[in-house]
Order: sequence, then C-alpha cells, then structure tokens
Amino acid sequence: MAETKKPEEITAAEGKSAEETEIVTEADHTEEKKEDKKEEKKKAAKSKSKPKKRKYWIAYTLTPLLLLVLTGSILVLCYSLAPTHSLQKYLNLAFMDNLKTQSQSAGLNIRELEISTDVSGTTYETGKITYPTFGEQYAQLTAPSIDLTVGVYYGVTSELLARGACQSTQSAIIGEAGNAVIDAHVNTFFSDLEKLKPGDEITIYTLYGCFTYRVNEQITFKESDKKYIAVTEEEYLTLYTCQPQVLGSSEMRVGVRCVPVKKQFYAPAEG
Repeated sequence: MAETKKPEEITAAEGKSAEETEIVTEADHTEEKKEDKKEEKKKAAKSKSKPKKRKYWIAYTLTPLLLLVLTGSILVLCYSLAPTHSLQKYLNLAFMDNLKTQSQSAGLNIRELEISTDVSGTTYETGKITYPTFGEQYAQLTAPSIDLTVGVYYGVTSELLARGACQSTQSAIIGEAGNAVIDAHVNTFFSDLEKLKPGDEITIYTLYGCFTYRVNEQITFKESDKKYIAVTEEEYLTLYTCQPQVLGSSEMRVGVRCVPVKKQFYAPAEG
C-alpha cells in the first residue's frame, strides 16, 4: 500500500523544486552573459585588427588633381596673355642664383660680339630693341670711377660667369622698362663693385644703343631675398655680387641700384 504524503510535505517538495529550477535558470543566464561578453570581445578584437577605412577618400583623391588642373589653367592663361620673354622673367626668378653653378656646355652656344663704343651718329631717345639669345654677349658695361670694363652675357651659367658679367634672363633688357639685373664673381670682374658710390655713372653699350645710368644707392641683401632682383615696373639697373669673405661662399650680396640718365637708340622705334 503506497504511502500517502501529507499536504505539508507536498508543498515543501514543490517549493524546493521551484528553488532548484530558479537556481538552474540563473546559472544558465550567467553562462549566456559570459558567452555574450566573449562574443563582444571577439568582435572588438576583429574590428581593431582591420584597418579603418579612410574617411573623405573622395576629397583626398580629387583635391590634388583639382589643384593641378587649376595651376595648369593659370599658367596657360598667363602664357596666352603675356609675351614669351616677359613670362620667362617670372618663371626664372626663383632659380637665378642656382644657375650660376650649373654647367650647360652641351647645349650652350656662346656668341662673342663686337660692341662699338662710338656714339657719334644720330641717336633717338626711344627706339628699337634687339633682344639677345641665351649665351650671347650683347653688351659692354663700363664704370670709369672704378676702372671697370666688362662684357655682358645674356644668361647665367658657370661658363658665362668665367667670361664676364651675366644678365639674368628674368630681368628687363637694357633700354626697356623694368629692372635689368647684372652680376659677376667678386673675385674677378666685380671685385671693386662695393667701391661704387651714389652719383657715379655707368654706361652700357649694345648693338642697338648706348645707355647711361647713375648710381642711386648701395645695396646689401641675403641670397634668399629677391627684393632687389625682382621684376619691377620702374626702370632700374641693378649690379650685384657676393660679399667678399676668406673661406667659402657668402650668403650676403652687395651691389648698387642705378637709375637711367640718358638713352641713345641707334634706330627709331617702329610705327
């Protein structure tokens, strides 16, 4: 005969079973939470190991291209609006001093011209300018106060500087408006350039005319300073050289800035 449980025993057994079920359920939840945390850690590790996509890649890619197109368009516009020799002045400015140490023997055509200093014929205050070619001796410079007579070559290279004074191709041609810039080595032709004083006269003879200048000021500037050799609207003659020093090459430049006094063209202006 089966033993009959009392109501109190049945209630106690049911309560105990409920507690055990609750403990098991809580343990399951704890395990699930642990598993979830492990999954989250794995996902975080994977996301760190993968390289982050660069934001704004379109901007990074297109910006340099747009700048290149814009720069090219400006250069084309300038070239179409300005004469070739005028545009070249601006393009060569930053490289002027660097050209002194470069050798261009392979393609350099040096032309020695006979420049007459006789100005006895008819002359004109305005006239026709004959533009020189690179490597051509197109002028002769004289400065009586320092007993200087030197040929002037168009262009700046080590070969030309060994032969005489050189005019930067970025500067104005003698006789036209703008800043005509001429330099030479301090240990050769421009060794006494610092002795020129305000009021001294300088004459430059060319195949197309004779031009007289007066020293207006003595100048000193750093090699990186383009103030005195830059393109200007005013008409100047700027002569400069390295500042003398015992060892090495100086970063300082010395010279004079001159203003035009007299122009004598051999042929009248066209038109």
